[in-house]
Amino acid sequence: MPTNKNESYEYKEEDLNILLERYETMSEKYRNLYDNSPDLYRTINIDGIILDCNKTYATKLGYTKEEIIGKTIFEHVAENSQKLLQDAYNTWKTLGSVSSREIWLRRKDQTIFPVLLSATNLYDNDGMMIGSNTTIKDMTEIHNAKKEIEEHKLKNLNVIGDLSARISHDFRNPISIIRNSLELMKIQNQDLSEKNKNHILMMERAIARISHQLEEVLDYVLPRPPDLKTHSLSNILEAAISKIDFGEIVLSIPKEDHSIVCDGAKMEIVFTNLILNAVQAMGKKGNIFVKINDGIDSTTIEVEDNGPGIPKHLIEKMFEPLFTTRQIGTGLGLVSCKSIVEKHNGTIDIRTEIRKGTTFIIKLPKLKPTSS
Repeated sequence: MPTNKNESYEYKEEDLNILLERYETMSEKYRNLYDNSPDLYRTINIDGIILDCNKTYATKLGYTKEEIIGKTIFEHVAENSQKLLQDAYNTWKTLGSVSSREIWLRRKDQTIFPVLLSATNLYDNDGMMIGSNTTIKDMTEIHNAKKEIEEHKLKNLNVIGDLSARISHDFRNPISIIRNSLELMKIQNQDLSEKNKNHILMMERAIARISHQLEEVLDYVLPRPPDLKTHSLSNILEAAISKIDFGEIVLSIPKEDHSIVCDGAKMEIVFTNLILNAVQAMGKKGNIFVKINDGIDSTTIEVEDNGPGIPKHLIEKMFEPLFTTRQIGTGLGLVSCKSIVEKHNGTIDIRTEIRKGTTFIIKLPKLKPTSS
């Protein structure tokens, strides 16, 4: 062998044979790994045509290798995953790789199963990209386990829901009596002092808060489909604002009204929770801005504050049931918001920066009213 770059070395025939044997051994080793892996492997060209696959891939789909090779990757994907696979394919062609995309494959018998798909570029000996090697993990067991957990959770929620409904019914009667008594006091005592008026106002807000929390719990444990009707967004916001003590906080809302199709009572809960969260986060000092962008296909509502912001390690937990950073509250406020918005086929996102503030962004698609 050469000892420096200026020396040359002439390969003998036996040396070349040894190298060839090693290459063939390595090729056979990797071929065995490819063929016998418990994961699904397939090799495709740049047009998405399957050039090769392993035994697991063929077995899981219920085909022979001969039936698979030469087919397009879209041949074996479930109908509801066609767009997802197309997006993954486009991402691979643009970026050279794609990682852990969840899609559903379709077997020969037309049953479907969930998988995680990852792909990396495949090159020829000249370094030219000729296709991809794709690794696919069967997620059926994990999916079934998650489904079982969700079903168990749903059973527990139904039990909790029945109990909550009974407790809520018992609470509503005395709350109604207190609320009606306060109304009578105001009617019969027109000359109340400012101090007593403030006390009554505090009690009314406390009653509204208790009622709101009861609805929050019930909506979580006994979810109901939204009653979609055309509502004034300004009216919904005003109803939400009326329940909140802002202290020294300045609230800015758009003067222009917009009509949206939604469940008015449910969306009132969303805005009450988001605005109340902002008030409590700022300690009743600061500014809250409600912004509305009414587009052609959707309406976007932002609730922005200039409070302390949310630490990164808490952002992922914000929509978890019973999670709260406050000593009071049910821990279901943001969970209810997310659930309600998603029942409207919408999305809710968080944008936050430490010491600068937090914005909750709600995007609601244009819906049609529920037919009566």
